[in-house]
Amino acid sequence: MHKKAFIFIFFFSSLAFSMDEPDQIIKTKPRPLQIQTTLGFTLTAGNSDTRILTFDSNIQKPFERFIYYTKFNLAYGTSRYGNGPRIETTNNWAISTRLDWFTSDRRKSYLFISSGLSGNKFRGYWSRRNAQLGAGYNFFHNIDTLKLSFGLGIDYSKDNLIVKGSADDEIFFALFKPEFEIIINKNVKFGNNANCFIDFQELKNYRINSQTYLNVNFFFYYKTFL
Repeated sequence: MHKKAFIFIFFFSSLAFSMDEPDQIIKTKPRPLQIQTTLGFTLTAGNSDTRILTFDSNIQKPFERFIYYTKFNLAYGTSRYGNGPRIETTNNWAISTRLDWFTSDRRKSYLFISSGLSGNKFRGYWSRRNAQLGAGYNFFHNIDTLKLSFGLGIDYSKDNLIVKGSADDEIFFALFKPEFEIIINKNVKFGNNANCFIDFQELKNYRINSQTYLNVNFFFYYKTFL
């Protein structure tokens, strides 16, 4: 099953990269380090029902061919798994890093890799480690006010459970990542992104996280020698 997933991602990556045209290449100058804050509201469908208000602090470094992110997340809300009781998730936290590498200077097709650690008492686990690998495509790469991208990949998650007598959960998911964003100006963005997970071993085990957010850049940038 895992081999089929890797073959699928390889096929999608090859198709997306073939859509990059070598002509009319636009050179993009590296920009300074940016510090952003994001206020969002997340709804989850599938095996869990989650309603969470999130606050993110995002450090982003754009280069010519890749973008590096470090993200810190705090969340407040309620969650329910299956038909179980609704549980408050007041102690949610997460830290993650991500690297997007563009296959050409036109910044249309890209590879992404990310890893993260989160803490949550929901479903009885204390911490979750996950890693993602995949490829994506930007449809409005030459439009300054709109962003529409789709990514496909694989998500590996391992939950460290604190429930007595339970073994740690270790799951491979197929991952679909659509994102739409309206750039109001260089410091304010409004958008929606989703992470759609499907368990390779049990297809009925799926989850869709949909976040609507407002992203604000700080008005000061730190210049670095990177």
